[in-house]
Order: sequence, then C-alpha cells, then structure tokens
Amino acid sequence: MFNLKKYAFTLLHLWHAVLAGGFLVAYITADEDTYAMHLFAGYTVLAAIAVRLLVGMLAPAGNVWHLPRPSLSATLAWFGRRRGRNPFFAWFAVTLLGMVGLAAASGAIADVVTWMEDLHEGIAETSLWVIFGHIAFVITIYNGRRIVTWISQRLTGWRLWKESAR
Repeated sequence: MFNLKKYAFTLLHLWHAVLAGGFLVAYITADEDTYAMHLFAGYTVLAAIAVRLLVGMLAPAGNVWHLPRPSLSATLAWFGRRRGRNPFFAWFAVTLLGMVGLAAASGAIADVVTWMEDLHEGIAETSLWVIFGHIAFVITIYNGRRIVTWISQRLTGWRLWKESAR
C-alpha cells in the first residue's frame, strides 16, 4: 500500500523539480521560435502552483506540504535565539510562490490579452532574481562549503572516470 506520509518529502522534491524545470524551460523558450514549448512550460508552472496551494491549504499543520505562514514577530524572535527553523524559509516560500505564480498567471492572461506581454516579461525577470536570491540563501544556510565540497568531489570523480575511459 502507498504510504503518502512516508513519501511526503519525495513528492515535495518532485513538485519542486517540476516547478523549477517548468520555469527554466519557460524562461529559456521565451522567443517566437519555441513559443509552443514556452506556453506548455508556463501552464505546467501554473498547474504546479495551483496544486501546491490546494494541497497546502488541505494539509494538516506540521505536514511538509502545509503552507508556510511567515510572521514578523516569529522572525524577530528567531534573531534573539538563532535556534530552530530559519523563518526566512517561510518568507522565501511565500515570495517565490507569489512571484512565480504571478509570472505564470500573467503569462496565461497575456496569451489572450496581448498588451500584458510586457508586464508578464517584467514579472518573469523579477521572479528570476528572487529565485537567484533563494538559491543563494539555501546554499548559505545549508553550509555552502559542504555543498561545494560535494559538487567538487562529484566533478573530480567524473573527471577521473572520464580519464580512465580514454
């Protein structure tokens, strides 16, 4: 039997990959030659955001799918003790869901109302910078040196394997 609780993190990571991949494909294919792929990726992002919001509202408190609710008082209190989950994760989650969701929704609207294309493009560009901030934050929080070491070990292993194959 499928145990949803057991796979909650895996499903959340899969959702994250669909959202990130969809945004990346939509961003890269934003020209006339690849417009159909851009539309498909944009609607995929919009569907992923809708699923996340729906599941997040239905998930019980404490579940990884439960929507984060940032709080200024909790953030200020965290600065006093610096223990527990960093409250900026909630702020980033809400900001990213909002910005990427707004980019996808404005794209869907711009598909019909063409004068909104410039607004859609501006929101998408702004979303990209928020995404870069999110990536930098995650790398910083999760001990960037450890991640860099892991990546360099993988690359070194790849290089050694590639050289031995010659």
